[in-house]
Amino acid sequence: MEANVQLSTKFLTTQNAHQVGMLITVAGEKPLDRRPINVALVLDRSTSMTGEPIEAAKDAAIRFATFLGPQDRLAVVTFDDEVETVFGPQAAGDASVADTIRRIQARASTNLSGGWLKGREHVQSGLVEGTNRVVLLTDGLANQGIVEPDTLNQLTRGAMIDRVSTTCIGFGAEFNEDLLRAMGKAGGGNYWYVENVDQMGSIFDEEIEGLVALAAQNLEIKVILDDARVAGVSFPQSFDVQRTQDGVYVTTFGDLYATTPRVLGIIFHVEDLTDLGQTKLGSVVVTADHLVDDGVEHRTTTMPVVANLDAKDHVEPEVEAKLTRFEAAKAREEAVRQADRGAYESAAGSLRSAHSMLGSLPQSAELDEEMEDLAAEASRMEQGDYGALDRKYHLARSSGAFSLTPSYVDKISRQKRKKRKKKE
Repeated sequence: MEANVQLSTKFLTTQNAHQVGMLITVAGEKPLDRRPINVALVLDRSTSMTGEPIEAAKDAAIRFATFLGPQDRLAVVTFDDEVETVFGPQAAGDASVADTIRRIQARASTNLSGGWLKGREHVQSGLVEGTNRVVLLTDGLANQGIVEPDTLNQLTRGAMIDRVSTTCIGFGAEFNEDLLRAMGKAGGGNYWYVENVDQMGSIFDEEIEGLVALAAQNLEIKVILDDARVAGVSFPQSFDVQRTQDGVYVTTFGDLYATTPRVLGIIFHVEDLTDLGQTKLGSVVVTADHLVDDGVEHRTTTMPVVANLDAKDHVEPEVEAKLTRFEAAKAREEAVRQADRGAYESAAGSLRSAHSMLGSLPQSAELDEEMEDLAAEASRMEQGDYGALDRKYHLARSSGAFSLTPSYVDKISRQKRKKRKKKE
């Protein structure tokens, strides 16, 4: 595991204050030998999945299952108003799992909690020194069993403490994206949004890529403030940041993948001060259980945060660019909040504000696509063209920007999808 801190300082002349942007980047290395994967695939088979959705889900689940080998462990659970284990838990690599999944048929209501609890039970019963995960796919609202979001979040958080992480995949327009996003965060896994059935397989592939590239678990970042002259801090990403009684900021990420570094952005606000010179603002403490070739090794890295506060700018373009991307993603989330209450003009303004922020950055193909998407979605928003799919889309795009996962954003991009369709 490699962790580093980058700073970018601006002097705000009119306020006689310093603003210090900080990026904490944690990267992991994949062990030479892939660790075993212990997974429960929990599939929604409620009535709304009838037809093309459930067929696409089954195809994706079969691709996932056939990737696993005898060293891995697999259970397949289905749920509607009833919960049924249709395969395992047992060693993976059994060719019969494909036929078992193909026989799944859509039926009745959505007992999401029952399906997840059964999946957790199977994973918990055979923990491995690798990845232990429940992968939940649903297209509907939890309307049977436990339906309270806070309770479901607590359950996934508790499972993570017991070494079982949770990934949630939401499909279509009817599921509760706020619930699934929260469960994925609390559960230390991922949240994926599938807008169209033809994206199902690639989203499952994205999950597999992370599982095989697992580098560390229980990743936690703490920010400790040492200088009382720091007036406050702000976080440009919508991550769950807790503050302890002694003033320490704590963010828990769960799993760390070799393919995707974890990045946390923070802005320190130092007010009413001019020339302080080299100043220690605080410390960053990164802890994780790192997967090494002969087991698991708990590692702690402590890094001081020292900024040059001399009433001048010390700008690092890479830091500023990422912080700007995060702020633009936050503006997209603000557009959702405004649109939810029918303020479509204001929502369009937030999207155009995000577009303007990104226009100040060095251009790239990835950035061009994001700006094109923001402009197109702002135009639709101005017309009041906003529904359940749009809400999910914007929140998924912002999540991808916060976590710096361009491959996922590319998969769900409406602009890329339009261009692909034109070529076909």
